[in-house]
Amino acid sequence: MKKEKSAIVLFVKDEAHDIMAWLSWHISLGFDKIFVYDDHSTDGTYEIAKSCEGIYNVEVCRTSMLEGNFYYRQRDSYFDAIKKSIDHYEWIAMLDGDEYVSIDGTQDINGFLDKFSKDDTGIALSWCIYGSSSRVLKDKVPTYQVFNHRSTPELNDNTLVKSFVRPEAVSFVYENPHKFNLSYGNYADAAGQPVEWRPGATKNILWEGARINHYICRSMEHFIDRIKRRLGSDLSNSTVYWSHFDRNDVYDPQDQARINAANTVYNTIKKSVFQYSMKNFLEKGNALENTENSLTPHRKVDVFHLKSIHGEYLSLNNIDGHLFQGEGFERILAAIPYDSNKIWLFRNPFVYSSNVRFHISHSAQSNYCYEFEFASNESDNSIFIKSPKTQKYLTCIPVNHGGNVEFSREEASDWEKFYFGEKVSELTFVGDNEGPASDLIYYMLNSAGSFPYEEFLLKSATLESNDRMNLKSLLGPQIMSII
Repeated sequence: MKKEKSAIVLFVKDEAHDIMAWLSWHISLGFDKIFVYDDHSTDGTYEIAKSCEGIYNVEVCRTSMLEGNFYYRQRDSYFDAIKKSIDHYEWIAMLDGDEYVSIDGTQDINGFLDKFSKDDTGIALSWCIYGSSSRVLKDKVPTYQVFNHRSTPELNDNTLVKSFVRPEAVSFVYENPHKFNLSYGNYADAAGQPVEWRPGATKNILWEGARINHYICRSMEHFIDRIKRRLGSDLSNSTVYWSHFDRNDVYDPQDQARINAANTVYNTIKKSVFQYSMKNFLEKGNALENTENSLTPHRKVDVFHLKSIHGEYLSLNNIDGHLFQGEGFERILAAIPYDSNKIWLFRNPFVYSSNVRFHISHSAQSNYCYEFEFASNESDNSIFIKSPKTQKYLTCIPVNHGGNVEFSREEASDWEKFYFGEKVSELTFVGDNEGPASDLIYYMLNSAGSFPYEEFLLKSATLESNDRMNLKSLLGPQIMSII
């Protein structure tokens, strides 16, 4: 049997916020197989990974808690994946959830691995530590896209490596998760040259060709969560770790073509998480016994771009930024979802960024789908948009007066007029009426599994926080990764 080229193993615990990004990146790089060893996560990490098994070559296992030491559970996971890969994959890499393989140029992972000789039985790729890019809070922008500032080679921690190995060459004598003992052959670096090891699993830093981007800090919220999880084990109640690793010396984003490829996978995984959650929800005795009476998506909802009185489209100034007038990162969409005075302003539900929150000045909230009130002006087919929270109207101030888009007007006049632009798409909903979370759950229960992802995504955004928590308890914690 001919071997496939590449496998990778992820040892992970409680990374529901970012595991979709990790999987998307490495799937898009072209790895033939991904092994995920979940160390008994409680936040939905395991379920997110499991949702990928039916659409990608991903195999998900839970670690054995018979081994009480985290360090050795990681060892056992790596060794198990290596043994499974013997006679099936030429190479296997071992990574954590904050480590991403990065390859120069346009080749995929298999093209990169092709250049190594049979005598090369291990490949050592240098760490390249990325900082927080001054991010304080977590958001839903993928890791590989949002953290763009890295350290320099002067940071000595970058001398550490992570490894690719030929499975048959591993001696299964464990020292650490960085460097593996080989029974034959040699370790090469990213350029194919023999590695000159320093004490420990360190060597001269080489970032050309390939490296391991280590997003060790991510946002400050990530860091605080990490301290909470590992306080008293290998981390302390201190900012020393953050101060050391939060290096933002050089702006060095990933190649846009690679980001686009990963984002396509990311969007597919989001939908698979929804389908996985729905399937499990209905299988727990919640589905209709007689599917002949099930509800099906039938009601068409037209989706439009929105224009200001000044003739400008409403857009976002960056991926998680503010609403403004003009062409920006992404045009915002608008729809009247029900026969009422409610209007939704939202991100495109068909792309990876659909659940990334954006901001509207003075709206007193932050969301990816906003629900406001509107009133029609039949004289010129314009509408006024009003916030039920602040009771203020949305206005577009002319550019020569600042150009802001904000909820700041007590009364509606010309600057508060908006117009539907061209029709962009059409959504198909199951639900006929607006209503609370209980109505959404009713429609989901009675849809025989055909409830639309887009309807769930947009409707769930308009719910109160306690109703969203009810969805979490019914569908599982993994659902929070997509809303």
